[in-house]
Amino acid sequence: MSQILKLRPTRPDDEPFLRELKAQLDTERLGIQYWGPGQEETARKVIELQFRGHAAHYAKVKANWETKDNIVELDGTPVGRFILAGGRSELRLCDIAIDRAHRGMGLGKVILDSIKNECARSQRPLRLHVDRLNNAFQFYVSQGFRVVEDVGTHYKMEWNPSPESGRLYSFAPAP
Repeated sequence: MSQILKLRPTRPDDEPFLRELKAQLDTERLGIQYWGPGQEETARKVIELQFRGHAAHYAKVKANWETKDNIVELDGTPVGRFILAGGRSELRLCDIAIDRAHRGMGLGKVILDSIKNECARSQRPLRLHVDRLNNAFQFYVSQGFRVVEDVGTHYKMEWNPSPESGRLYSFAPAP
């Protein structure tokens, strides 16, 4: 039986899911699962600060770029999120996150392939930043991204389009 993958814009009622998704990622990234006993309240506060900081950062991105902020649903259940920002000369993958229980199914690759198709159609590069310690770095390399700058804590990466076409979103370049 096949499952139906759907993308839809985020809504205010997605906040509980987005909080849980961000908490999953931060727990892994910060190693919170290994913090000692009695650290639960500190961990909760750190995760809350991370969520609020993330939300504030992307509010600024959305104010300055044309963006698509989407929930990834599988059979009607939210399983991920991605934020794509567009401009005249580039597209930026600002965020992509898949729920732990749904990783390894190829969902990230499907989304990334669709975005790359839009880049090919519009002849704009796709750019992103990835933390040096993030396992996604190898995934991006395998998908044709190259490091364009080593910033110390993270890499700036880029994928340049080929003449292939297809699309998920239309961020038409301004004349």
